[in-house]
Amino acid sequence: MPIKLILIIFYLVLSTVPVYSTTLEGGVSYTVSQARKIVFQNTPTQIPVELFQNYKKYSKIRTLFKEITFFSDGDFSVNDKKNKRCFYYSPNGDLKIIQITIKKTYPQILGRYDSNGNLDSVALDLGNNEQFLFDSQKKLYAHWIGKNGYDENGELFGTRD
Repeated sequence: MPIKLILIIFYLVLSTVPVYSTTLEGGVSYTVSQARKIVFQNTPTQIPVELFQNYKKYSKIRTLFKEITFFSDGDFSVNDKKNKRCFYYSPNGDLKIIQITIKKTYPQILGRYDSNGNLDSVALDLGNNEQFLFDSQKKLYAHWIGKNGYDENGELFGTRD
């Protein structure tokens, strides 16, 4: 009987296959021309600014539970992740840019509008700390990779925290 028990235990131990899981991480790479084509397909050239009148001047109370990013030139942004919009302010707190999410699934398309509601720029957010930004004339404005911003010539022009 003990040999039979040992053989059964031995069989169970050998027949148990360990299960491993691996998370695959990948990404999509875009050229500048591919990114340009994607972002300008369905982006409106104007938005109604009446919806954003309360954000013309920075308010600590209104942005208490929002994510704030400071830029090396003194500008800062207030990101409202819940409502999928971001407000960019000058160092003295004046609204410069309203960013709204046009396409919510990745790669996201973000429209950036001046304080009068006119299209200023469009961004393609790849979701892995990489974004392409184009001005309203479809010219590459910036290519952000991580914390570094590069111009159309690939030269570093600024950083963000």
